[in-house]
Amino acid sequence: MRTFTGHLSALLIIFIISATSTAARNPVLLKEPENIIPEIKTGNLPASDVKPDVNVYFLSGLGADKRVFDKLKLDSRFTVNHIGWIKPERRETLQHYAGRLAVQIDTTKPFRLVGLSFGGIIASELSEIVRPQQVIIISSTATGVPVSKFYRGLIRFLLLSPFAAPILKSANKQTYKYFGADTPELKALLRDILHDTDSKFLKWALSRMSGWERKEKIPNLFHIHGTADRLIPIKLVQPNAIIEGGGHLMVYGQAEEVSRLLNEHLK
Repeated sequence: MRTFTGHLSALLIIFIISATSTAARNPVLLKEPENIIPEIKTGNLPASDVKPDVNVYFLSGLGADKRVFDKLKLDSRFTVNHIGWIKPERRETLQHYAGRLAVQIDTTKPFRLVGLSFGGIIASELSEIVRPQQVIIISSTATGVPVSKFYRGLIRFLLLSPFAAPILKSANKQTYKYFGADTPELKALLRDILHDTDSKFLKWALSRMSGWERKEKIPNLFHIHGTADRLIPIKLVQPNAIIEGGGHLMVYGQAEEVSRLLNEHLK
């Protein structure tokens, strides 16, 4: 049963990726969604909290939290902050969701964003609301791939299935393979992340990712990607820096190399 579930999990992940890949070869322009970005209140942190260091805000991947960044070693000049995921509203767009996350950022002083996987997509959307000095994405994509209405409908149909959540949250040989969890430590981390993932958030995010329509990468963006990423294959993206053999969780599994690139390229 576990093997069967594992294969279904892999198939669902592969389908979402292959659908976007096929659509990239046959793009269909989609109507821009209506979005109302909530008003962002700035300067809401006490003056005593202001530090002279470089503020960097990290956004983790789907269902993950700051644990995935535990092994990174950044220079002392950086003040690391973590943006926490919140519950999406009914039929909420990525742009509106990013606007609600923006209240976690102190915009009264310069800052940078670092986004992992889905966090990279949200970082791109946040950049148009809060104007960071720089955005770095890891194991992510700088632009969306236009997806036809047929593929988008099929993906949403699959995600609405009562079997979708337990399949996607299943930790097994197949999910380890596609996330690049090839050590006992990475496997344990992935198991914990999947266990703690909110099912509704996961399905909402995957659905929104399949319909993300950004056509050009944002200014001041630096993209780090691994050659062995199976969830977002490197052939679908155009990174600025490549980590040989890096999988989707290289931010943890190859943290030394990722740390070096962050320290070099965070301005």
